[in-house]
Amino acid sequence: MKKRTILNVPNALTFTRFILTFVLIYLVLAKAKIVSIVVVFIIGSLTDFFDGQIARRFNMETEFGRKLDIVADRFFFIGFILALTFGYYSEGIMTENLIMQVLLILSRELISAPSAIVSFIANKKMPRTRNIGKLVTFLQGVTLPTILLSTISPFFYFSIYLSILTGICGIISGMYYIYDLQKEV
Repeated sequence: MKKRTILNVPNALTFTRFILTFVLIYLVLAKAKIVSIVVVFIIGSLTDFFDGQIARRFNMETEFGRKLDIVADRFFFIGFILALTFGYYSEGIMTENLIMQVLLILSRELISAPSAIVSFIANKKMPRTRNIGKLVTFLQGVTLPTILLSTISPFFYFSIYLSILTGICGIISGMYYIYDLQKEV
């Protein structure tokens, strides 16, 4: 990969996810409406979609951007989910059932995060994203808002099925990610 500037639109979009994580945490702690939280979450998820699309389409891919994207994704999902769990559990909004669904959709992160952190710190080259990883990210982006919306409308109770599907795909993706990191050694 040729050396390119890291000051580009895709990396700015990726960095925006860090900021939106704090916005989401604030919204949860301020007890904002679930729909407002879902809208901000969807905006954050869209930055993940568009940063990769723009980087590939306009030849702006960088190793720094790839690493930043992985860290931003984990920070975004895990930070937000921790805020939801702690902020809403005490109020009875985040039930054990919903927490189990959240753990299912975090299966990839729970499996791959330790290896990703060690590789990032060791400055190892990150593996290319597989299609299963993109699918998991998409499913997480759909499933988490569905879980949240299920707290205000029974229409969204199908979130359990999405959570199971996301969990299965996440386990597969996490295992592939660890395998791909080992190949890079």
